[in-house]
Amino acid sequence: MKNKWEQDLFKMARQEKMIVPETLEDRIDDILVSLPSQHRIFKMTWKKSLILAAAIIAAMSVTVSAAVGALKARMEAMNEKEMEEYFVQIYTSRVGMDNYNRPYTESEKARMKELRVSYEEEALFPEGLLKMLSAPEEYEGKGVAFYGATTTFFFPEKEMNDEELLRIIDFMYKRDYSLQAMNEKIEAGEIDFPSQTISEETETQVEATDDAVLQSEAVYDPAQELTIPYTGDLEICYMAMGQSCLFLTGLSEIHTMEIGSSDSTLFFDDFDSLTNVTALYQDKKGDVYIALIERIESGDYQHSVTMEGDKFKNSLWILSAEGEIKKKIDLSVYDEDIGGIIRRMVVDDEGYIYLRGTFMKELLMVLDGEGNFVKNIEAGLDSPYMPHPSAGLGIGKDGKVYTQVEAGTLEHMEMGIASVDFEKGTLGEIYMGIVPEETIMLDIIAKGADTDFVFWGYDGIFTYNLGEESAVNILPAYEAPCNWEGSEYCALPDGRIVFLDCSEYRQEEEGRFHRIPEKTCFYYMSGLREQ
Repeated sequence: MKNKWEQDLFKMARQEKMIVPETLEDRIDDILVSLPSQHRIFKMTWKKSLILAAAIIAAMSVTVSAAVGALKARMEAMNEKEMEEYFVQIYTSRVGMDNYNRPYTESEKARMKELRVSYEEEALFPEGLLKMLSAPEEYEGKGVAFYGATTTFFFPEKEMNDEELLRIIDFMYKRDYSLQAMNEKIEAGEIDFPSQTISEETETQVEATDDAVLQSEAVYDPAQELTIPYTGDLEICYMAMGQSCLFLTGLSEIHTMEIGSSDSTLFFDDFDSLTNVTALYQDKKGDVYIALIERIESGDYQHSVTMEGDKFKNSLWILSAEGEIKKKIDLSVYDEDIGGIIRRMVVDDEGYIYLRGTFMKELLMVLDGEGNFVKNIEAGLDSPYMPHPSAGLGIGKDGKVYTQVEAGTLEHMEMGIASVDFEKGTLGEIYMGIVPEETIMLDIIAKGADTDFVFWGYDGIFTYNLGEESAVNILPAYEAPCNWEGSEYCALPDGRIVFLDCSEYRQEEEGRFHRIPEKTCFYYMSGLREQ
């Protein structure tokens, strides 16, 4: 009974993004652990999904239908060279999961589902093979093709026919089978892990990266969705949007990256000690405000954050647009009110700095440009509204500061946004119940493209106009092209949301995890409600 249920789950997992039971996760992890990766930690939700899909091929040994026998024979007809090509493509891909130059149409989704059944149960195979591209610009808009470096499928503008859909299905099955078969042979010692081939292929792909393509005019189109592998060397911890570029931070290091680029350049690294940036904001003048936790080398601080045996203190530094230090503000004097570390920060047109801490007693803390305390923003006398430790903070199209607020109980939590009335030190206009109750928080509040706001929440990307009864979910989390939780994200001025995802991590002896640069990718998702 259990095996039959698991086989059904494997079949569904091939078609849907889903959370599998812990027992299956453990079994998959056992397979991953056997791979030659002694110094690397795999997150690889994509590779897990491939192993789930590959399990269908393994299950064919217990099925007696003629169609399944034909499918099994088709897979086994691949020689070792073909299987190695699929295997190497998976391991050299700079992107963590499949991508597409356009989404499937509703008709294509329905026919894809039907054809997949016919492929499995009726041995309906394509007459030809999926075309492989050595560069994205090779695609001429006809037929279906695949670019391995970013695992991108290229579809024609017109509706795909059955032959084209079958070529995609056939490619996916062969890729899944090759991963399973190669892993088994490596584990059994029948073949060596193709490390040399993988190394050579990776070098070729990095050299072939065409920045001119990435910097085309389409990069600045708010409707344009992009998948861009990172070619820089920073182990990225955090990402934020500036006035015209992305800011990327690592340990004691800040880089900038042009919108649509694949590489980053050093902006600032003149820190006094080991430093983590926890929030960053660039104002209209170009000054860069960085909330950070600095390792305490000496001195007696009543309030500090302890991480892995070291003590850190909260600070706020202000840098010029050129990366020169303008001011250092010691926030440790406010630690009791901040209640942890600074997670969100904005600066209004008057130069007031709004801070939100992880366990702040009030909704927000406001400082002036010199770092002096100005006031706390309170919900109001007997107000039911409360802050969330990681809730969003942003400036709307009307120039006002907005923050996420919530009210209710854990069972029935109502969520919304509210403007800040600086003069009164309280909330201004409040818009509650605009997202589903099960949404945990709104972690991004930013200007939308064709709406007043774009939000990131645990249910997806939302857009909202002031006065509307509810926000519109324009991208459900389950349709995202990358890992939803665990990725970094920020909003561009044109309303797009950029995700930073990594398919592989390394771990230091003291326990810190670091994103491996060559396994990091950026996903630009449109924030347009009407497309």
